[in-house]
Amino acid sequence: MTVADWKRAIYALLALPAYFGGTKAQRGLARRWLGQEGGARPRFVAAFGPSVLAFLLASLLFYLVGRIATYGLFWTGSDPDGTWGGPTLAGAWIVHFFVALGMAVPIFLALRPLTRLQARLLG
Repeated sequence: MTVADWKRAIYALLALPAYFGGTKAQRGLARRWLGQEGGARPRFVAAFGPSVLAFLLASLLFYLVGRIATYGLFWTGSDPDGTWGGPTLAGAWIVHFFVALGMAVPIFLALRPLTRLQARLLG
């Protein structure tokens, strides 16, 4: 997971809203997060499918990261018995981290071709 992967994830999260913002918003987003300049004529209809799929994957990724990062903030006395990795908070964090990592890596790998396709279709 490199900085470029996180930039792609941010791009994927913002690409669907930018899709409705028009050509200028989409090209600015691609330039800012992917470092790609606009070229060919944008194909908006063809880009909608990859934009939706990338948005859903990026949303899941940021949910996983946010949930793991804030897991201990909402700890109550009854939580340790039913958590994976419990009864300690450290054990629950470790188990949840590795489960989320097992989901995040394939998401990052799927976002690479999806964001490349999006940027190419949007010009």
